[in-house]
Amino acid sequence: MNNDALAQLAQVMRKSDLKKRYLKPVRLITPLQSAWVRCLLDVWGEKYGGSVGPDSGKSSVIGRLMIRKEWNDRESERILEVVDNLHKQGYKGNELFIKAQQLINPQNSVSNLLDRANEQEDADIVEAVICRLFEPANPIRHVAIKYYCERKCAQDIAYELSRVTGIHPENAKTRIKWCRQLLEAAVYHAIVADIDANKHQLAA
Repeated sequence: MNNDALAQLAQVMRKSDLKKRYLKPVRLITPLQSAWVRCLLDVWGEKYGGSVGPDSGKSSVIGRLMIRKEWNDRESERILEVVDNLHKQGYKGNELFIKAQQLINPQNSVSNLLDRANEQEDADIVEAVICRLFEPANPIRHVAIKYYCERKCAQDIAYELSRVTGIHPENAKTRIKWCRQLLEAAVYHAIVADIDANKHQLAA
């Protein structure tokens, strides 16, 4: 990681300062919206980092289902519950995706599901959004790469920040938490805006 980019976080005293300095105005998101965008970030991290997270199979299926549904909390809770139950029953990968989609949208054919279930495409959507939102030297982007692509835990990233800058480890942890929260909010709103724009183009 570029230590200069990471070190910038030591100069930020408040979450609002981090938001103002490194992001365009963005609203924070609900826990369910956060769960959705984390799933998509996991898919992105797996493709662009080349490593698989401990629960990325289930997460990627949730993300693939949610990005293809109209967003609302009730539907999202249902998707999370269905996928979690099927995962506990031993379903994995495309088998998990197809089974969950059959339960959630029984009217859709399997061939149509597979046609729409392009996980690599979803990863590319997230990559395009991150590149659009964050300059290469943006510390939020560096935290995203470390956490989702390199599969570093938040504590290890905070330790690196503390080692590079000398700030207290607890303060470093807080800054990494801020970065993740703002990353999730920014990516969520950008993807939802892109989906809405595509729908309007198709309807035109």
